[in-house]
Amino acid sequence: MSDMQGESGFLKDAVGPKGLFAVFEDDGETGYLYLYEPNGRGVISHLRIYVRSPEVNVAEKDVSVEWSEGFTKYGVRIWGKFRGIVDVCSSRDVRILLEGKHTLGISDSSWLDGFAHT
Repeated sequence: MSDMQGESGFLKDAVGPKGLFAVFEDDGETGYLYLYEPNGRGVISHLRIYVRSPEVNVAEKDVSVEWSEGFTKYGVRIWGKFRGIVDVCSSRDVRILLEGKHTLGISDSSWLDGFAHT
């Protein structure tokens, strides 16, 4: 447990269309991906991506929040792999609950379509 006590949590975001933000928040215990509208509805939708544990000790540098081309989807990459993606148009989502660095990322090409590849 002492491994995680130094982590106080963090926020990362990516500006989207019409004043929307894709946001990843680690509150020190749980990691969430959500869509946020600051001057309107607040948090519109959210996905839990992980619960911290000795195997899931994510740092801010490990996280990237991204929008797809055309701003139709937003997602979060952790340790280089997409862990959660939300389709804004259909309100559908996909996630793979992160249990450690060995956890596979999202691999379905229909979900990854439109995101920059690394």
